[in-house]
Amino acid sequence: MTPPETEVVSCPACNHLLRVPLDLLGQPVQCPECRAMFRAPAPDGTGGMAAAELLSRPPGAAAPGRRADAALLLPAFGLMFCGVAGVGTNGYLAYLFAAEPGVAAEYVRDQFSKARGYGFGADDPEGERDRLDGERAVATARWMRWYFPPAAGAALLAFLGGLSIALGWNYRLAQVGCVTAGLNLTGCCCVPGAAAGLWGLLMLRSGEGRAHFGRSTPV
Repeated sequence: MTPPETEVVSCPACNHLLRVPLDLLGQPVQCPECRAMFRAPAPDGTGGMAAAELLSRPPGAAAPGRRADAALLLPAFGLMFCGVAGVGTNGYLAYLFAAEPGVAAEYVRDQFSKARGYGFGADDPEGERDRLDGERAVATARWMRWYFPPAAGAALLAFLGGLSIALGWNYRLAQVGCVTAGLNLTGCCCVPGAAAGLWGLLMLRSGEGRAHFGRSTPV
C-alpha cells in the first residue's frame, strides 16, 4: 500500500515540525509534541501555503516565539557577522577612495609593493619599478572608488539575509543574502561568507528551512 503524501508543517504553538497528509491540509490537527490543536495550512492559490491557525493550546502552555534550530542559526549569524564586517570595511574604503584619492593611491601602491614579494611585476626594469607602481596605483585607485560602494551594499544584503533567517522574516531576502555571500560579492571575509551563504541556501531548501518561513515543501 502506498503511503499517503504528506506536507511538513510547523506547529504554531511550539514550532514542532510534523508531517500532515495532504488530504488534511486546511483541517484541524493536533500536534503530537505539545498537544495543541491547530488548523493545518492549506495552499493559498499562489504556490505557497497559508499560515497555520492555532485553535487551542493545552492548559498552562505559554506562547513561545518563533525560533530556528542551530542548523539555521549558524549560517544566519555567519551571514550577519560577515555582513557587518563587509559594510564597515567597504564603507570605510569607499569614503577613503572618494574623499582622499592621494591617500588611497598610496594605500594601493603599498599593496603593489607587497605583491612584488610574491612575484608581481618581476619583469619590470629595476629602475622603473617605483614609477610603474605609482602609475598603476593611481589607475587602480581611480576605478576601485566605484567598487567599494556596491560591495558595501552587497554586504548589507548578506547581513539582512542572515537576520531574515534568524527571525523567519522574509524567505526571498534570505535567499538573496545567501547568494550574495556565496558569490563573494561582499568583498570582505569572502571564505567564511561564502561558506555561510552556501550553507544557508542548502538549509533554506530543506523541509525545516521552508517550514521555518511557513512555506510549503515541494513534493
